[in-house]
Amino acid sequence: MNKKYMMFGLLGLFAVAMVSAVVVNYLSDTAELDVKVDYATIVSFANIEAEDAGDYSPMPTLDVLSAWANYLEMDTTQLSTIEAGVQIINNADVRIEGKILEVTVSDTNNDVTCNDITSLEFLDTATPIQLAKGYQQLAGMGLCKSNENGSIYYNIPINSLLEETTYEYPVRVTFGAVDPTNYKFVAQMIINPAD
Repeated sequence: MNKKYMMFGLLGLFAVAMVSAVVVNYLSDTAELDVKVDYATIVSFANIEAEDAGDYSPMPTLDVLSAWANYLEMDTTQLSTIEAGVQIINNADVRIEGKILEVTVSDTNNDVTCNDITSLEFLDTATPIQLAKGYQQLAGMGLCKSNENGSIYYNIPINSLLEETTYEYPVRVTFGAVDPTNYKFVAQMIINPAD
C-alpha cells in the first residue's frame, strides 16, 4: 500500500510540475532599452563678419555675429552680396564620406531660377589645402537645378566629415536684378543621395 501512495504522490508531483511548466514559459524578468536616434549631422547658419579668403590662413575662426541656428534672417538688395556662415556638425562616431549638402532656394513668388543668384561662393575650410584654393564658385558650375514648384537647389558634394567634428564655412551669395521679394535658403545633408 505504501508503494501505491508513493506512486500516486509522484504522479501528483509530476502533474503539478507539468502544469507549472505550462503556466510559466519564461525563466527571467524582462529588460527594456529605449534608444533615441538623432540626426547624424546638423546644419546651421550664422551671420558672420565679411572676410577675405586670405584672412582665414592657416585655419579659420569665423567672426560670428549671431549664434549658430537653424533659422537666420538677413537683408540685402538686388546686385548685392551677403556673407553667411554655414556650420555642419558630424554627430556620428564614424566618418561620413561622399555625401551631398542640398541647398534649396525658394521665394514668395515661387519663380526662382538659377539666374537669380549670379554668384554663390563657398570657402572650404576643412583642410589647409582646400583653404589655399580660396573661394570656390558654385553658381554656373552645373550644380544648380530647377524644381517643378518654382524653387531651385544646389547639390554640393561633401567629400568627408570626420567623426564628431564641427565644420564652419563662409558663403557669399550675390543676387541678380531680381524682383524684390523674400528668398529662403534651406540646407540639409543628404546621407543617402539618390543615384
